[in-house]
Amino acid sequence: MNAVSQILGALIEAWGEVKVQKARVVLSLVGVVAAVAAMTIVIALGDLLLQSSRELAELYEGRSVTLRLTPESSSASPEGPSANGPYQDVSGTGADASPSGEQTATRPDEKDTIGEAMATLADKTDIHYWSRFSSGGGEIVEARQARASGQFRGYPLTKVGDMIDGVAFQGVDPSYAVIYRTRMLAGRWVESSDADQRLIPVVISQTLWDQLGRAPIDQVPIVLHTSDGVAMRVVGVTKSKSSYDMPTVFAHYDAARVSFPQMTSPAMIAWVGTENADQARETLPRSLASILGEGWKVSVSGGEHEDIGEEQLGTISNVIMVIGGIIVFLGALGLLNVAIVTVRQRVREIGIRRAVGASAARVFFAVFMESVVATFVAGVIGVGIAIVVVRFLPLEALGVTLSDTPAFPAGAAIAGVAISTSIGALCGIIPALAAVRVKPIDAIRY
Repeated sequence: MNAVSQILGALIEAWGEVKVQKARVVLSLVGVVAAVAAMTIVIALGDLLLQSSRELAELYEGRSVTLRLTPESSSASPEGPSANGPYQDVSGTGADASPSGEQTATRPDEKDTIGEAMATLADKTDIHYWSRFSSGGGEIVEARQARASGQFRGYPLTKVGDMIDGVAFQGVDPSYAVIYRTRMLAGRWVESSDADQRLIPVVISQTLWDQLGRAPIDQVPIVLHTSDGVAMRVVGVTKSKSSYDMPTVFAHYDAARVSFPQMTSPAMIAWVGTENADQARETLPRSLASILGEGWKVSVSGGEHEDIGEEQLGTISNVIMVIGGIIVFLGALGLLNVAIVTVRQRVREIGIRRAVGASAARVFFAVFMESVVATFVAGVIGVGIAIVVVRFLPLEALGVTLSDTPAFPAGAAIAGVAISTSIGALCGIIPALAAVRVKPIDAIRY
């Protein structure tokens, strides 16, 4: 307890001396504040760029580590479903073609063998984030009409000539948005209750929304129709990954299976994490094949995007910290000069303290902490400036795209304050040693 009180007393005393010499201290620490702010900003931008790269990879490939399980039926299984599972490929012409020449869609089997097997696997293995995924193509009647007229519900379309014909339909489960960091511009994502709605709730991509004149979805409900006459109600809009995105309609997997018959055989997407990735690659395909039964095999892919420049960015950050530390040290030399001059001016004061019983350790610690306190305050001010600057920087213009506006990277703030305080401690040793050498007799001579 006595040691704690001594430390607190020394800190209070040091802060008092800093305030007394505030003019000199402020002038000497201007360089330290600027160096800390610049260094912290660069480190923070490096951290944000790394996070942006990680999120960009996850938009396309899923969070680390996401596996994709694709079941395939061998011809050796006479009783099993066809190679396409409960979905039939009607992309060509043939027996399913209508007399008028239009392609007639084949409805899926009532029993979704593959989808049910995937749900069973997820339940048995306790996978928290998983989704079935199937896709198909088609056309939205309203989008075609909007392109022809140049507007939708009175909202004009822009860049009509650049619009893409056709729409991608995707059947997914609610966790798909978590796995792929799906970002919403308006409305909500797919929910479990959307599986059995008469008017299918769907989420459209930003690209498709542009083809509808960006008509508000929360005022008058937007109802879209496929070329097959399937009605859909738009409940959300997702943000585009890039300017080359295909216009896309997302629906709950179960609803898509029934309403969009030309969907591919489903695959299972599972976010297993980095710790369980190796084990999951071996056990999940085997387990799914076992649930499906004899004649099935399951291939696995995904999780290959490990290297996104983390090592390179880490090296750059370390170099920046070293350079910033040198700059902070040069700035702290001014504080060192101030401290040495101050000690010489305080010979009488220090001598009297020694005469009344102050130990050499107490004198050393008191003078030493003056430099530490000053550089700590300078570090906090520099980090504060960096936080304000980074907060108002146009990150997207700098190529840094994040799901949400993040808080300031804690590592950069800690590094800035730690480096400035450490440099202050080094610069405080010399004047502290000079103060220890002051003797009581010097107070009389001074």
